[in-house]
Amino acid sequence: MTARSRFIAGLRATDGFTLIEILVVLVIIAIMTSAALYRITVTGVDRGLDIEGDRFCDVIAAATQQSGLEGRDLGLRFLPDQYEVVAYSAFTNEWRPLADEGNYERHSLPAGVHLSLEVEGKVTVLKPPADKDPVLPQMIVSAAGDTSSYRVVLSREGSENTFTVEGMTDGTLKVTRPGSQP
Repeated sequence: MTARSRFIAGLRATDGFTLIEILVVLVIIAIMTSAALYRITVTGVDRGLDIEGDRFCDVIAAATQQSGLEGRDLGLRFLPDQYEVVAYSAFTNEWRPLADEGNYERHSLPAGVHLSLEVEGKVTVLKPPADKDPVLPQMIVSAAGDTSSYRVVLSREGSENTFTVEGMTDGTLKVTRPGSQP
């Protein structure tokens, strides 16, 4: 083998990328693109925020119905990055989480999603509970069907999109989705 043929053989072995390496890069790009498209669609609507808002509306609607059917007062307890449904016990004179009922267990918001709350027109500061703090809801759904008027805004960090739920005293909800006008 001549020096020239060895030089050409050496170039071929080290020049460029293999087909497998190119395919791996393409797969990684496709995964990252699909993850970005899942969060924000072409129209700029944050689908993840929309899904989280729909879940919140479903929890409120189910709690309102269950409160009326069972004749017991339920409440929503909001924490900085979580919310849960709690029930009032007249026997113990305290509020207790409904952790044993799947839809009502404490729900953590996805990373980057923040919650703000207004009850009866007043901004409520959400803070983590201390160990000995009693379980107290910020919003109550009475067995008679009445509820506090409230406004919950879900927003994503670094985005102007918000999902707003306004609860009226008669139990109806007014929803403003991400990307829509109020």
